[in-house]
Amino acid sequence: MLKFLPHYLRKRFRKKFVVIESDDWGLERAIEDESIDWAKRKYGEENFTRWTLDALETKEDLKLLYQVLSSYKDDAGEFPVITANFITHNIDYSNKESLSFLPLSKGFNFSENVHESYRRGIADGLMHPQLHGYSHYNISELNEYFKTEESREAFDNKFLTSRSTIRGNLAFLQGELSESNAESSLIRIAADEFEKTFGFRSKTIIPPTFILDKKLIDDIKASGVGLVQSSNRVTESNKQRYNFPFFRKYKGLVWSIRNARLDPCKGYDFYHEQCIESIDKAFANESPAIIDFHRVNFSGRFNPAYRDRTLAELDSLIRKILLRWPDVTFIHSQKLFELIWQQKTS
Repeated sequence: MLKFLPHYLRKRFRKKFVVIESDDWGLERAIEDESIDWAKRKYGEENFTRWTLDALETKEDLKLLYQVLSSYKDDAGEFPVITANFITHNIDYSNKESLSFLPLSKGFNFSENVHESYRRGIADGLMHPQLHGYSHYNISELNEYFKTEESREAFDNKFLTSRSTIRGNLAFLQGELSESNAESSLIRIAADEFEKTFGFRSKTIIPPTFILDKKLIDDIKASGVGLVQSSNRVTESNKQRYNFPFFRKYKGLVWSIRNARLDPCKGYDFYHEQCIESIDKAFANESPAIIDFHRVNFSGRFNPAYRDRTLAELDSLIRKILLRWPDVTFIHSQKLFELIWQQKTS
């Protein structure tokens, strides 16, 4: 019964809110087509996961995403808005001598600069950035890997973290916010870099790969964060789940959840129909419907066909939400935090 306490003790909401949370924005994986070609020779394409073809969002990706979002408005005249959770530092491929990182405010390695597309989405109310992490990786582990012969080959092919995307290796390099990462305090630098890039402090965070050791909670708070996203999926390094009441303040932070998912990838199979069912349950429980919608789902750099199918699913989802619940309100995660903090809901 203890595992259900966070749900039973949750804060309840009279209004129907929909939040769409999307992780891994700003994160570069493979840099160029040749990086993917090398990975095919190295690992075998049959061993790829969807993360192998994930890539930094392109201008075209964002244009197509914004087209879907801007086709709909709620009763208040607001568009559906994506909470875009950003990584603030990418591996710097111009430095072969040591592992170093390129801050988000300075752009990217060899990719097109999408900052103008970010600004447009923010200004139009279609996208609201929040903090995800520094690099997405356990830098202590990545530093050790950087010394290996395999890593030199991967680095030269501009896909240093490729192994972490290959079937059977997904846990490799995980744990940015774990005690095993001696560089975990870099989350404070990430928060500063986020503010430098976007002009405001992020009030929420989703720990990379859903790992957050309790001893690092103080670093999170010191970064200016007030809410942890998806706490029902977050664990410590030892797989121990958090057991804090949903949407309430505990240990100085509000603990939010994700209770719906749009992930229309083969093997994941979270399509819009299933997402509608989850939203219905959330509203029946007097909770906001908070949808998990990772960046990989509309990243079209190396997989445009999957992006296009996903955006069609997103379009169907939003259309059916508004048909079924015309009184719904679309908000982003920082707005949810503000509503909870100001106690404007009951």
